[in-house]
Amino acid sequence: MNVFEILDHEHQLIGPALKVAQSCALRMGQPGAAADPVGQELVGFCEKFVSQCHQVKEFNLYIRLLQKGRSYVIAPIASLHAEHSRLAQLTESLGAAWRLATEGQPGAGELVAGYLTDYAALMEAHILKEERFYRVTDSILGGSDHAELKATFDRLDEAALGADGHARYCQWVYQLAGAPG
Repeated sequence: MNVFEILDHEHQLIGPALKVAQSCALRMGQPGAAADPVGQELVGFCEKFVSQCHQVKEFNLYIRLLQKGRSYVIAPIASLHAEHSRLAQLTESLGAAWRLATEGQPGAGELVAGYLTDYAALMEAHILKEERFYRVTDSILGGSDHAELKATFDRLDEAALGADGHARYCQWVYQLAGAPG
């Protein structure tokens, strides 16, 4: 797989997780909702797989594209990077609110619901932009760029998720979606 196929595959994993996020958001006002292990795993998925792994891979890709000196990629990259920053803020807030909800803090479940809703909406729109951007920029990178980025992606997976972390999250998403893993 080239780097765009890897990122697209990860987008396909994030999609079902966003549907779960929306479902969890609807339940967060109910007693005991924060004890839901799927919700806890979802928060971990957002923190580890998406923020610490997937978005860091994309940032490495953007830097590589900027190094190629193509001025037409600057504005889209700036926009995508701003969205990454907002998603990182939402992820941090989500994690903090989730911890408060598990401690029984009044109103924390509603905060979690709001963060999950905002996160899912922004991520869905963001993924659509990135997929269009990837199609436009695929031809900029050469084979050595793809090989170096792929090696970087592999190291990021190992560092952020552990030896089998990527595969574990894939399996988790497949189970959520009811698809064979």
